[in-house]
Amino acid sequence: MQKIHLPYLALPLGLLFMFIISIGSEVNADGITRIPLLSMLIMNEFAFFLSAAATYIGIKHIQTIGFKTAYTFIVAGCMVLVLRFTLLGIQLWPL
Repeated sequence: MQKIHLPYLALPLGLLFMFIISIGSEVNADGITRIPLLSMLIMNEFAFFLSAAATYIGIKHIQTIGFKTAYTFIVAGCMVLVLRFTLLGIQLWPL
């Protein structure tokens, strides 16, 4: 697999992690989340770095090859996931 294909893999994987973390962070009647906090933070951090790497590789590829519509939208989706995982990590972190 070439590096330029990472955004195609990172976007659906990031969306899957976003779904898992969103479902897992729901609090039940006892005040306990479905997934332990440390597990959610680790998944969030992994998905953040995966999306950030895909965004970086995608931007470098776009600068080299030029603008391709589908690839640009995939990279933009990864960029949105980076921002969302950053905010979600701050939200999950206990103060």
